Amino acid sequence: MAGQVVAFPHRDRPQPEAAEGLELLVAGPKGERPANLLFLHGASVGAWVWAEHAMPAFARAGWRCGAVSFRGHGQSCGRSALHGWGLLDYVTDARAALAALGGLVVVIAHSLGALVAQMLLGDPRIRALVMFAPVSAEGLAPASLRLALTDPLLWQEVARMPWADCGGAPPGRLREALFGEATAEERALGLMARMQPESLRALAEAHWPRPVASARLLGVPALVIGAAGDPLVPQDAVLRTALFHGADRATVDGIGHAMMIDSAWERPVALALAWLEGLCLGR
Repeated sequence: MAGQVVAFPHRDRPQPEAAEGLELLVAGPKGERPANLLFLHGASVGAWVWAEHAMPAFARAGWRCGAVSFRGHGQSCGRSALHGWGLLDYVTDARAALAALGGLVVVIAHSLGALVAQMLLGDPRIRALVMFAPVSAEGLAPASLRLALTDPLLWQEVARMPWADCGGAPPGRLREALFGEATAEERALGLMARMQPESLRALAEAHWPRPVASARLLGVPALVIGAAGDPLVPQDAVLRTALFHGADRATVDGIGHAMMIDSAWERPVALALAWLEGLCLGR
């Protein structure tokens, strides 16, 4: 997969650090498909989660792909101001990536990034939406309360993630939530070591309902893919997201929340590819 770092300035903040630009990884041929793909990552990671498996798979199928790291993530600017960035800042970054890719775009997003994707709905450049384990527009508060009551150890490990020391030992319950049993321990621990703190502001905002439009009412086809045993985004929340958007829905067994880097990544990616093949995305 060919990748590159494309710098383009933030336009909503005057800080010199923000003007340095965003990381945008690019793969795939130009012009073979009627739309490009924009990948949005979830909390505590960056564009790199899409680069190993998902982007090459879509690129091989003829799709032009771009994966952006939100400000403060990956190789993007803004790390020193991380906890001051909010969801609207991430939306601004996604819009900048849309402009950089150009043309019509299918947004493929995971977890917190899927909430950002829902906030983008209404942009005329977006022709379809694929969400992996999405944080719903109703917010994380119901799922967080349930997790605190049913699995307090995992809840504590998740709560400590914004302050995680990437060089420290990864929490065991969180490892089980992020990756399926088939993912080798060494592989899982290596991936967790690459994770970073997430913006406290963005996480706080994600706990409460966000006003988003229904994809169905906007005429935007949508697909929602959930992990059957995911304690972080439980299946009832995935179902409500699918119902709200009038989306097609699929559930994958034996896979963790971080499905695009789980050992079973091919299954959700194959579902998304097959679904996209069935769409008519002409102008």
